[in-house]
Amino acid sequence: MQTLSSRKYQTSLVRRYFCLALLIVLGYLCEVCIMPYIRILDVSPNLLFVVIGIVTVAYGKLRAFWTGLVFGLLMEIMLPSVTYLNLILYPISTLFCSFAFADKPIKTIEYEKAMNKRRKELPPWARTVLCTALNTVIYEVVNVTYIYLGGSALTISHFMKAFLDVILTSLLCFILLFPVRRMILGPKMEVRVLKSAPVEFKKA
Repeated sequence: MQTLSSRKYQTSLVRRYFCLALLIVLGYLCEVCIMPYIRILDVSPNLLFVVIGIVTVAYGKLRAFWTGLVFGLLMEIMLPSVTYLNLILYPISTLFCSFAFADKPIKTIEYEKAMNKRRKELPPWARTVLCTALNTVIYEVVNVTYIYLGGSALTISHFMKAFLDVILTSLLCFILLFPVRRMILGPKMEVRVLKSAPVEFKKA
């Protein structure tokens, strides 16, 4: 038997769910009360997609879906003129992106190890930023399409604002994800792991 040391996050279940509830509440309040005043070239980053990206990687598909559903419902109440758009878009976009960027279930990881099909994944911070960016891209594509179907002529300004929104939201995610993940997961601590010595077969 060999004793190995590895660094893993040490946090309680209560803390993780408390942080999740806190993220949802503060994310929405900051989005509607603070973010409208933070504008660059008349574009404000979407804090809700930043929260969704962090939740997707830190908590998994199911919690990310419910977070998107809550945000969609709240935004639908806030913007009733766009009928059912946010209520449908947020959870569906979140679920779609979570399949690409959420952590794999433990059973899937063990199966891939047993079948020697384990592929190297991107680090969590990269998956978080990419998940946020993809959610924002989907939102902006739907938004531009909605403007076009509404009878308005699309200009280069619409596409530039959509592109800038993706960049600013991704940048905001990169700034916030490290302290927020530390708050959710807690500090890394060294733990002892027992590892069996490899079994060797010899011909008699």
